[in-house]
Amino acid sequence: MSNSINQQILLKSRPVGEPKESDFALVETLIPEPGEGEVLNRTIYLSLDPYMRGHMSDRASYASPVELGSVMERILLLYLD
Repeated sequence: MSNSINQQILLKSRPVGEPKESDFALVETLIPEPGEGEVLNRTIYLSLDPYMRGHMSDRASYASPVELGSVMERILLLYLD
């Protein structure tokens, strides 16, 4: 599995108006071997929903902001077998 690639979407800048591709960065890293009690899932589809707007902003909100340069880990994931 050492040749498997993980793709991460990072928040590069805080969107003003509609989010643009330039607000995000795609980073590829090697996938580590799962440890004891861990599983490895393959994500087929990602969804960037309106719910994420609060996470992309650094204003006071119901949602904690994602730090710039951090993974958009709260993106809704749809796992398919």
